[in-house]
Amino acid sequence: MLVFYRRHVCRLEPWPDCLNRTFAQLAADPEVYHTMNGPSEFHVTGTLRNWSIVERLGWIKTPTLVTSGRYDEATPAIAETVHRGIAGSEWTLFEKSSHTAHLEEPERYLQVLDAFLSRVETQRSRV
Repeated sequence: MLVFYRRHVCRLEPWPDCLNRTFAQLAADPEVYHTMNGPSEFHVTGTLRNWSIVERLGWIKTPTLVTSGRYDEATPAIAETVHRGIAGSEWTLFEKSSHTAHLEEPERYLQVLDAFLSRVETQRSRV
């Protein structure tokens, strides 16, 4: 699994402490992960096995920013499906990132997030 994670979850070497802490916490208390996903990423047997939100994406009326990495385990095709399903959403693909673009491209990620929030705040102040 580590080979997959290093390609599609975080491509930084070494991994940042915050990500290591996340995985350590997950290992210490895997109940929720195992219930939802199962024992691994590669054969989903948990409650998410047949779950899909695609049909309900149109219900989302809140300004939405979809982010994904070029090498993301949640592939660009998945992010595009989410983006197309939420009217008015914005999607940014981080070309140098996997699943953790906020760690792999932090400056650009913050720029994208700041610009999105500024646009949303400006639109709301006009209403």
